[in-house]
Amino acid sequence: MFVDAPIVAGQGAAEAAGGAMTAATLAGVSPAIATPVPMGGEEVSVLLAQASAAHAAQFLAATAVGVSQRELFAATATTSAAAYTAMNALSQASLAL
Repeated sequence: MFVDAPIVAGQGAAEAAGGAMTAATLAGVSPAIATPVPMGGEEVSVLLAQASAAHAAQFLAATAVGVSQRELFAATATTSAAAYTAMNALSQASLAL
């Protein structure tokens, strides 16, 4: 009947911290992976560097979506914890009658 709201709130906080850490990591590495240096001066090296940069851009876009989804999940868990806290209080009050 009762949900342990502090545990749900803790999960929300942990997910928010994980999302922030992932976002910070991606922000730190994005300049390095988005701008690869060609291995040589010939055409193949330049094309490989361009392909690597395109792949890095796709990776960064996909992981940004993942970070957003994780932050939304953290917000959902935090909101659920607040709702469970309120419902638990109402249930305790009704059982006290």
